[in-house]
Order: sequence, then C-alpha cells, then structure tokens
Amino acid sequence: MTVDQAIEAAACPDALRPALQGCLSGDLPAASALVQLLIRAESGQALTTLLDTLDAAIAADEIAARRRLQALRRMNAEHPTAWATVHAVLHEVRHDAAAQDEAQAVQAFAQAFDRAAAVSPEASVALHSFGDPGRLALATAEVVRRMAEWGLLGHDRTVLDLGCGIGRFAAAIAGRVRRVVGLDISARMVAEAQRRCAGLANVEIHRTSGRDLAGIGSAAIDTILAVDSFPYLVLAGPALVRRHVEEAARVLKPDGHLLILNHSYRGDEAADRRELQALAADCGFRLRQAGSRPFALWDGLAFHLVRSR
Repeated sequence: MTVDQAIEAAACPDALRPALQGCLSGDLPAASALVQLLIRAESGQALTTLLDTLDAAIAADEIAARRRLQALRRMNAEHPTAWATVHAVLHEVRHDAAAQDEAQAVQAFAQAFDRAAAVSPEASVALHSFGDPGRLALATAEVVRRMAEWGLLGHDRTVLDLGCGIGRFAAAIAGRVRRVVGLDISARMVAEAQRRCAGLANVEIHRTSGRDLAGIGSAAIDTILAVDSFPYLVLAGPALVRRHVEEAARVLKPDGHLLILNHSYRGDEAADRRELQALAADCGFRLRQAGSRPFALWDGLAFHLVRSR
C-alpha cells in the first residue's frame, strides 16, 4: 500500500492530510508537521490514534516514509501535553486576527504575548518546541549555526534581536558577538528575557513600542534578527511593515544584515517574496535570500536583506 493509499485507509481527516503528506515525503520537518497536526486535530488522543493506524497501514517496503512516521510518532509520544499546550497558546495569540488599526494591533499583541508567556514561555515563542526547553534549545542552536555560516555573527558585531521574546537568541549568541540588544513589546516577555540573560554583561533587553526602532542610533547595528516577529507586523498593516524595514535601513551600518525568519503566516510564499523584494528595493537593501528553507528542525522561511552602501 502506498503512502497516499495508507493515509486514505487510515481515514485521515482532510485537514490533516497536507501535513502528513509533507512529513512522510520529507518536505516538512517532523516538528513542523506535528505542530500543524496538533493545531488541526480534534484532540491529542485522536492524533495518536491516527498515527498508530497509519503505522499499521503503510507497507513495509516504504522504508523512508516509515522512518519519518516513526520519528513523528516518537515526537508525539514524548510530548503528551503538546496538543493542550499548542491550543492554549493559540487561544491567546491569534494568527488570523485582523487589527482595527495599528495602535490597537500592537497593544493587543503585547497583551496576548503576556498571556501566552504565562501559559508556556517556550511554546509562546515557538510552537514547534511544544513547550519543551530542550527542543527549543536545539532549534535555536540550528538558527545560530546558520547565522554564523552566513557571516552574521562575530566578536566585533552588534546584533539587534527584534521581537526577542524570552531572550533565547540573545542568550545563545551573546558569546559570539560584541553586544546584543533585544526588543519586545510584551512586558512579560521582556521580564523573562532579562531574567534569562541576567548574567550576560553584553546583553541588554528593552521593551519597545512596536511602532519603530526609536532609541537605536543610526548606523549602530551590524545585524538585525527578526524571528517570527514580522508576521505580527503584517497582521497590523503594511504601513507598520514598511516603517520597520525603513527603520532597519536607518539603524544598520552599510552592508549590515536584516534576517527575517518568516515574513507572514498567510501561507502565500509568493506574496511574501514579492512584498519583500519590493520593500528591499524601496528601502535600500539587496535581497540575498528570498524565502529559502535552510533549517532541518523547523520550516521557517529565511529572507536575508543586506543594507546597500
């Protein structure tokens, strides 16, 4: 029985099929697939039952697919509270909410992330961690390795972590750079980041308005890292997105880097690429990466912009 036939035989709900097919084909990392399945499954037990049924249905000679399914089942079994955690975070932070206006959007997201951080600090910044600090650390380390490979870190560099959340990246890169400045709109996130980075002399964490990069000097930054922060700017409106790209151009040194990991959650990669290509051209950037998928543990899209001289 082929993989598609097995999915059919397992009576897989239509909403869960794309994530399963993506995972079993190797196109989607197991953690990202599991997040999508958890979001759409009726319950954690229903998902476990489906994965068990699918395991019995896939032919023994579908070796690669069976190996990926085993990884998915193992990850699901290792995180028995994942369904409840993911749904609790998403109850607080809506990814499909359209704001009435920019100011209300920023305030609403700040309050939402305050609540989400209280549910699970780790899951509030990365659903694919399932609230597991170990999984979050692995995914964070992978991003940091890529940043180093791309020349975005160095002991002479100042990095701005835009939407720093609980400070996971600030802490992870502190030993690789001269200085890290973390900004976030959530008071609870900022407090958590400050606690986690308290022993790091070259890290400073501040609460920001979410409207601009006021307080950051012009041409003062070598690298801006924005992990899962631009999607909320997109939800708040195109004017806020443009202002942040313009502000990034202001605070970056010539040939400085803006690394955006996920531009939106709208599920339209082509639209994300078009939007950032246009913004890069308008705001004085060269687009080095336009929606690549460079990570094995996470399916984040990378947009790497370089400030023109």
